[in-house]
Amino acid sequence: MSTNKKAKTGNGLKVMIIVMLAIIVGLIVIIAKVSSDNKVDKNSDQVVNNPTRVPDDNTGEPVVTAAPATGDETSTGAPQNTGGQPTEIAPTAVPATPTPTPAGELKLVDYTGHVEHLFTHSLIAFPELAYPTDCSDVDKVKNTYFIDCITVKEFKLILEALYKDGYMLVNLNYVFEIDDNGVPQLKKSFKFPEGKKPLVFSFDDTNYYSAKMGRGMIDKLILIDGKVGTYTKHKDGTVVQGFDEEYIPILDRFVEEHPDFSFNGAKGMICVTGFDGILGYRTQRVSSGDGRTEADRKREIEAVKPIIQALKDTGWYFASHSYKHGVMEKYSEANMEDCASKFYDEVIPLIGKTQIYVYPYGSWKRSSDGKTCPAVQRVLNNYGYKYFCSVGANWYAKNRSDLGSVILQDRANVDGTAFVWFQDIFSKVEGTDTPRFPSINFREFYDDARNIDYDDAVAAYKEWKGK
Repeated sequence: MSTNKKAKTGNGLKVMIIVMLAIIVGLIVIIAKVSSDNKVDKNSDQVVNNPTRVPDDNTGEPVVTAAPATGDETSTGAPQNTGGQPTEIAPTAVPATPTPTPAGELKLVDYTGHVEHLFTHSLIAFPELAYPTDCSDVDKVKNTYFIDCITVKEFKLILEALYKDGYMLVNLNYVFEIDDNGVPQLKKSFKFPEGKKPLVFSFDDTNYYSAKMGRGMIDKLILIDGKVGTYTKHKDGTVVQGFDEEYIPILDRFVEEHPDFSFNGAKGMICVTGFDGILGYRTQRVSSGDGRTEADRKREIEAVKPIIQALKDTGWYFASHSYKHGVMEKYSEANMEDCASKFYDEVIPLIGKTQIYVYPYGSWKRSSDGKTCPAVQRVLNNYGYKYFCSVGANWYAKNRSDLGSVILQDRANVDGTAFVWFQDIFSKVEGTDTPRFPSINFREFYDDARNIDYDDAVAAYKEWKGK
């Protein structure tokens, strides 16, 4: 073979090798590209080909988009459905706090039934301070906060039961209207989510009176990172701050986890007096011998304002529980004017105007002839109150001409009395077999921290009341 032929053959082999190497390199690049397209960038929050999932322990219930606010309702920041999946997924584990499942709107229909109204007082956050052990069973029931209050544990169980029974919180201002003659009327119908039952929940004496400090309740409400929380200072100097000691932060959390427990963002109705300030702040007028100055009072007023605003911004609303917390049935017209004027001057500037008045002890002045409005009641009517709340375990709500054509409603008390005596009343609607609050089981919910056995408490209550 000649030298020229050998050279040509060698050059051909080199070209073939180069072409084969180029093909191999190209295949490697293509494979690498395909592989990288199916991997997660460790520096990115995006997850490819992995759909967003809601934690398994979520309720799956829809977020309610409210009907337009009416009357004196407070516009609130209720959870809203954003529609669609988030664009970013945090590279962290599922949070301990359940997140509501986004869902569509509930269908609004015309509701024409009753609106139930429950009430209780501030919760017993520290049972060891409220329920003594060194007294008789009757004294434990009669002379402690056993009758008036429930514990944190009991309140949480009540909320779960109400939710299970299909109830949904509504602002009381939404269920009545003022007609062309200025007379309040219960609405014959109003828009409400289909399959849900409206419920008003009110809370009396959210003042944290000086006389009650150190006896099992919190001292005052405060803001913690912008949210309403609680503050308590015990006798040994220990300070407790948090969100698990009073009904306000507990209900806030419950609605956060169960958005369809609140219609139009409604929470509860806070019923305050004024003689010892409000919400744990001594905003009342300075009296001789009380050890305060006007400067002290002004500081308390400024301190409570952002808390009131935070409450209103999150669906809470206020009602008058009088200024003095006296027995209205025994009041003279002058007594009533003094009480109402002080509330108007000292409390209304803080909480805002309200048309709702909650009778202390459920006591109100009856008409002498069953027709004429008593002078004591006229005083309250003249201050603009239209809707009056009393106490009664069975449902009742009616416009009363003998009270000056205002609405009177009974509220079922959720307290120690209910726990030992009202099971049947809560279970069924009066005179029927219709379930009322079927999931509320007072015996089952009873907190042993009351320091008296349930059956012993029932027996002590019967002995006390002569039943």
